[in-house]
Amino acid sequence: MQNILNRTSVRRFLDRKIEPEKLKQILQAGFAAPSAKNTQPWEFLIVQNRETLAKMATFSPYAGPIGRAALGMLVCADTNCNPFIDYCEQDCAAATENMLIAAKKLGIGSCWIGVYPNSERVEPIRQYFSLPQNIVPLWMIAFGYPAETPKVKNKWNDAKIHYEKF
Repeated sequence: MQNILNRTSVRRFLDRKIEPEKLKQILQAGFAAPSAKNTQPWEFLIVQNRETLAKMATFSPYAGPIGRAALGMLVCADTNCNPFIDYCEQDCAAATENMLIAAKKLGIGSCWIGVYPNSERVEPIRQYFSLPQNIVPLWMIAFGYPAETPKVKNKWNDAKIHYEKF
């Protein structure tokens, strides 16, 4: 529970690689997520090359963290698994949250960077990575050992909880 409550977005990282076994654990957490009819529409493109990470940082005005990360991940949806992109987004979001929490548990920081549905972000990514038409880039995640300790925010809000009726 503490890894969920204490997870924050990390935007500055140490110059330290993520060990393969830790990356595997993060990915295992993603694959453990629920998905509509167990279609598992996620596709994870892992980037560790510094030049490619720097390029990924240009795909969004908010993508700076990925250029400083040890590892970048492009989370995509395969619409051949489920033609309804909205369900794919939900499934991939569940996988992403699992990976963010797993990373926190392993001492690895992360930052979720939106891409879809902004076509100004989607199309350059699609072209750069030569993604087939059925593979939709949803977002990027920056992973790395934190070079900062962001303040944990208490996000609890009683006003957003409703019982029986709104």
